[in-house]
Amino acid sequence: MRRFTVFACMVLLMGSVAAFATASNDPPPAGAILDLNGTAIPHGAAETYTVDFTAALASTDITFAFREDPAFISFSDASVTDLTNPSGNLLLNGNFSSGSGSNATDWTYVNIYGATYGGQVSGDCGGGLTTCWYDGAVQAYDAIDQVVPTTIGDEYQVSFDLNDDGPDSTFSDLSTNGDTTDTGGNGVDALAYAQAGLPPAGGIVPEPSSMVLLSTGLAALAGALRRRMARN
Repeated sequence: MRRFTVFACMVLLMGSVAAFATASNDPPPAGAILDLNGTAIPHGAAETYTVDFTAALASTDITFAFREDPAFISFSDASVTDLTNPSGNLLLNGNFSSGSGSNATDWTYVNIYGATYGGQVSGDCGGGLTTCWYDGAVQAYDAIDQVVPTTIGDEYQVSFDLNDDGPDSTFSDLSTNGDTTDTGGNGVDALAYAQAGLPPAGGIVPEPSSMVLLSTGLAALAGALRRRMARN
């Protein structure tokens, strides 16, 4: 019975620490090979973006991160091609014609910052896109990624089409209009990464009150265990 009580206390303590700070104008992960910050947001017809990189790994994690505080981004026709030794598209399901919800076939969805209104597969896309990844992550970035085989030293090109159904403005890594908590912010951006794995979270830390609770609770728990052992 005593063992059950101790275990229950540990569960309650860890449950309290599981509450993380909510997304509040979190910056994008570092290390992007393409950041649209500061460029005009495309409306109407989708715009094509490209960026090249030289492979340093035999397997490269291609990641796309998104944020759209007031509206939604339509993202499609993603590809990775070898420019040194020409090949077909290394990305699977680059037009998001397969999958449902946040589960796009062949892609992994990641929301390490806890953004609301995260991305999903959609057939209701703007800019002439038939199917797309439709993403409205608020006050933080969510992401999709896929690992592709690459030849070290070869040059590759990442390409994708993008359209936005929000107000006219420029892409911005952060919200700059004073709203850092909800859909009234003006942070809108899309980024591409090519590296060994997903970009690190960097911005998620337990709330200070949770850290205090954890340290206090663990100290009390350790004392209780010592007392029990001393009595036995």
